[in-house]
Formats: sequence, structure tokens, C-alpha cells
Amino acid sequence: MENDTKRLAVGKCPVCGLGQIVETAGGFACYAGMLPDGRKCGFRIFRRIHGVDITAPLVARLITEGQTEELPMRNAIGQPFLARFVLRGDKVDVKMSAHMLRGRCPVCGGRVLRTSKGYACEYSLQKSPLCRFHVTGFIHGRKINEEEMEDFLEGKTGVLDGFTTADGKMFSSVLTFRDNGLVGLDPRITTCPSCGGNILVSPVAYNCSNYGNQEHPCRFFLWRNIAGHEVTAEEMRQICEEGATRSPIDFYKHNGVIFRQRLALNADRTKVIKQ
Repeated sequence: MENDTKRLAVGKCPVCGLGQIVETAGGFACYAGMLPDGRKCGFRIFRRIHGVDITAPLVARLITEGQTEELPMRNAIGQPFLARFVLRGDKVDVKMSAHMLRGRCPVCGGRVLRTSKGYACEYSLQKSPLCRFHVTGFIHGRKINEEEMEDFLEGKTGVLDGFTTADGKMFSSVLTFRDNGLVGLDPRITTCPSCGGNILVSPVAYNCSNYGNQEHPCRFFLWRNIAGHEVTAEEMRQICEEGATRSPIDFYKHNGVIFRQRLALNADRTKVIKQ
């Protein structure tokens, strides 16, 4: 047994500090023999926990650092989750990992977590919150998915469709960060290059806010889908503010042939043309 113990030893027992943790048929256990107080150290780690095969390197890290790296696990009914194995006294426990999003809190720079209610800054979830940034998971009847939230945190304000008014009408908008630290919706994309009004997004087009103005009507608009290309909010901003898209766009003819052109303002800035 002494030779086997030396050959299979993983490290010193973190509970009694006397014996060595060795690999056994059922997993890993302390082989300390009789302790000074007459007891035997009963520390052991089973071969498989929460669907994870327990290996010697994993045990070595657990007993030296107190925890493992984040691992994919499964609960009793087979549902997946991410967690770390941690030592709590003489027991091996799991520490659930919070799900962090790509991007940082626009208020304080903290990490943003996905929660049961939506998304929130890590510092807003403390007993004494240091930040109040949070976004509900559903806004005007539409779910804000994780990719959309991450794009927003990274400053990519794309158009989102499928919002619903109280009377059931569908509308499109973009997520915006307000001065009070909250997130809301705003259909304004940029300033109209023709009359100075606001360019608003709808489910099918970008329209000037003065389109229906009877005294000073403005007919400037752009369909959101042109020749198979979905015009993004950023491209619309470039057209209105810089006169054209910065890069050529892939368009498609009826026979499937691709052609590349920029979208740009015409000479009198009243419409958008390909050039």
C-alpha cells in the first residue's frame, strides 16, 4: 500500500493536512491513517460529480487553489449549467457562475449580467447598490436577446423590429441610453439632410419626421431593403451626415448577379441614389 500511495498521490489533504490524497477505485480519498485525536480523516471526492469526470489534475487544482476552473455541468434532471468545484470545509461543493455579457456597463464600466428579469450591472445587485443600470428583458412586448444587448453595450445601435404599442400596432426603434442612466427606445436615427427634421425608422423605411407636415412637407425617405440589402442604421447615418456610405454595398439583381455600389445623396440632397 505504501508504494501505491506514493505512486498515486495527488497532493496533501486540505482537511487534515497530514495525509496524502490518492486515487482509488471510487475516486480520491485521504490516506492519513489515525489522526492525533483518534479519528480517521474521511475526506473523499467521488469519481463523477454533476456529470463531470473527476481527474487527478482537477483534484490537484482543487486541493491547492480551493477551486477549479469553470466547467460545464448537469443537474439531477440533465439540465446544463456552468460552475466551479470549490472546497467548503471537508466537502466539495459547486459555485454557480454568473453569466456575463460582452461589453461593459455604460454607467460605471462594471460587468453586465444576464438576470431573471433581463440585464443588470454587477454593482446594481449588491445590498447597497453602487449603480442602477438595468434593462428589462421585454420592452413593449418584444424580447431583447443577448446578442442585441451586447451590441448595445458596445455602441452598436442597430434597428430592432417587432415592438408593439398599447393598441397593438407594430413599430421599430433603437435602444438608447438616457441621461438618467436608464435605457429606452428612440426611433430617431439622425437629421434629415433635406429639411433638418428627424430621420425616423419604421418597419419598412427611414422617413423624415416632416413627411406628413402640411405646411412644410419633406418627402425624403429610404426603403430599408434595397436590392436584397438591409440598410442599417449606421449606413443611414453615413448617408445623411457624410453624403454617402463609406464602403460599397453588395446588391443583387433579379438574376442573382451581385453588383457593388455606394448609397449616396443626389445633388440637391432630396433623395438617395446608387453611385
